[in-house]
Amino acid sequence: MNHLGLGVTMLIGSVSAISLDVPEQFLTILEETLLAAQQAVTAGDLHSMSVMLDAGYVMDRRLPDEAGFDAWLNRAFKENSIKDLALDHWGHHYIYQLSENKRTYSLRSVGPDGIAGTVDDLTIHGP
Repeated sequence: MNHLGLGVTMLIGSVSAISLDVPEQFLTILEETLLAAQQAVTAGDLHSMSVMLDAGYVMDRRLPDEAGFDAWLNRAFKENSIKDLALDHWGHHYIYQLSENKRTYSLRSVGPDGIAGTVDDLTIHGP
C-alpha cells in the first residue's frame, strides 16, 4: 500500500518525455500509466482487505458492522502510515456493505469517476 512504484514510473516517464520531446504523446502515456497503476494498487488493497475480512469471519464468525468499518481498517492494518485506508487511490471512500444476514459483504471502489455503479468500479465480495 505505497506509492513508491508510482513515483518511480512518473519520474522515468518525465525524463523520457524531456529527452524525446514528445509532450503530447507523453502526457497520454503518463495518464494511461497512472490510471493503470491506480487500478492495480486499488485492486490490491481490496484484495488485502477482503483477506482480512474473510479471516476475521472464519475466526470470529462475524464481520465488522458498516458504521465501524473505518475503525476496523485501522485496527486490521495498524502498521500502515502511508495513506488513509478508507480511501481508494483516487481519494474516494470505499463502500463496504453487509448482506441482510450479515454473513457476506461487498467492498467497492467507485473508481476514477467517483460514481458507484459505473463500469470503472472495482468490487470484491466475500466470504
